[in-house]
Amino acid sequence: TTGSAEEMIANCDVLLTRYSSTAFVGLALGKETYSDFDMDQMRHLMPVQNGSAARGIAEVCRGLLEAARP
Repeated sequence: TTGSAEEMIANCDVLLTRYSSTAFVGLALGKETYSDFDMDQMRHLMPVQNGSAARGIAEVCRGLLEAARP
């Protein structure tokens, strides 16, 4: 099979994978995902998907800059 793995995942009902970062794609798309990874840990490591990532990154950067001030 050829094509984009992400497009294939978007069109699947269930994702089965061994040790692959595609498990994150499946979880992010809300797919029923099975992997040899610890799926509870994978869900815990998932980035926040609510449109606020840039704000969160900016807050961390501001905190680091403030901490570095003499």
